[in-house]
Amino acid sequence: MNDIKRITKNKKGFTLAELLIVVAIVGVLVAISIPIFTAQLEKAREATDQANIRSAMSELQSDYLTEAAAPTNQEGNIKYAAGDGKTTYATATITLTQKDAGWADKQDHQVGNLTITNTEIGAGSYVVTLSSDGKFTGAMGK
Repeated sequence: MNDIKRITKNKKGFTLAELLIVVAIVGVLVAISIPIFTAQLEKAREATDQANIRSAMSELQSDYLTEAAAPTNQEGNIKYAAGDGKTTYATATITLTQKDAGWADKQDHQVGNLTITNTEIGAGSYVVTLSSDGKFTGAMGK
């Protein structure tokens, strides 16, 4: 009899209700954090795309200003091609990493002296063209 009282008095642990409450709280926190995480991931992809476009423009402009031959190589996710020499100096095709169409902040972005509007950016590729007179244009790739 003494042993039975000792067993019932020494019960330690969590009840089922307490465990269910903790699981529910963790579920709510996860449900809130997943959309925030994916939005931040998309913003990081867009920043990468902007940096890659800026890098391609810098290389094209550097070669243009030093009167070097137009670059015709592949660097990571940027492919360079020489132009016709008359109206187009060179082009750079940048493979975009973002998954969604448009910028996450819904604003136009200035990349170098090229304005990329919210509606003309999306998943796929972006082509930057440097004309023979030194001006940049950009458009979504096909």
